[in-house]
Amino acid sequence: MVTDFKKIAVLGSNSFTGSHFVDHVLKNTDSEVLGISRSEEYKPIFLPYLYLKKRSDRFKFAQYDLNKDLEKIIGVLDAEKPEVIVNFAAQGEVRNSWKWPEQWFETNCMAVVRLADKLKERDYLKRYLNVSTPEVYGNTGRNISESHHYKPSTPYASSKLAGDIFLMNLFKRYNFPVVSTRSANVYGIHQQLYRIIPRTIIYLKSNRTIELHGGGEALRSFIHARDVADGTLRAIKHGRNGEFYHLATEKEELKIRDIVHKICDMMSYDFDRSTISLSENFGQDSIFSLDSSKARKELGWKPEEGFDKGISEMIRWIDKEWETIKTSPLDYVHKD
Repeated sequence: MVTDFKKIAVLGSNSFTGSHFVDHVLKNTDSEVLGISRSEEYKPIFLPYLYLKKRSDRFKFAQYDLNKDLEKIIGVLDAEKPEVIVNFAAQGEVRNSWKWPEQWFETNCMAVVRLADKLKERDYLKRYLNVSTPEVYGNTGRNISESHHYKPSTPYASSKLAGDIFLMNLFKRYNFPVVSTRSANVYGIHQQLYRIIPRTIIYLKSNRTIELHGGGEALRSFIHARDVADGTLRAIKHGRNGEFYHLATEKEELKIRDIVHKICDMMSYDFDRSTISLSENFGQDSIFSLDSSKARKELGWKPEEGFDKGISEMIRWIDKEWETIKTSPLDYVHKD
């Protein structure tokens, strides 16, 4: 158990969940935070720790790529000596993992292998928080536990699972202090614009037709980024080495088309006129449903953000930042 830490390093601090976690740590602890990402820091509207606020003097940022700058990253970590390292860095877009699978394995597996293999020798490290994904389970029944069998359906899921397995190898052989989390369908303000909820809002405001792949029949449960950030911090403090924790709501899953319908209703648009159904779904799984009772019991965690409230907040955020958002890329931008 890690209950006190002065410094935490966040790999992938520019990412949606990573930046929310940085913000949560700065708001709720006295810890210093070192952020590391391969890109320059994004515009403040996409970084909650900079949005409508001054930069904290407890936050430092370094631009390094895990695939290309590992020795520099290790050098910075050795100089800063963080007790905790959280790895949000990943190639995470499912459909494009079919186009460039080797790049997904390079980031989600081999970069993890190279990094963790070096970190196992660092005595300053008390906790390595591995951000995994429920996609490693493939299609699931409802309320599956952390012991559910693995059956990945996409290169993205397989690449993440490969990294997870290596970390467990290190735990079993060296007692590497890894704790892992899996969260289902994270959403919230500052999210990448190509994701389903912000994209739906933007397309409606732009009078563009929303494409529902697979007819929008896939079932998903959504959890707010602030709830994931809180669960991540609790996993760092109270999690057990070698364990996985699901972070999910107890709400019944919704079809993607029903979520889009909800947003149409909230924004006073006609669903049938605003959408079109397409047959392909790029091999994505039809349902993810996680049992989070282990995290609730062991970590003292529970989600606090209501789904309708979260969507309303996203609508207001997009309205407020519309002049910037309407000129921003609305599609996934691939980076080698």
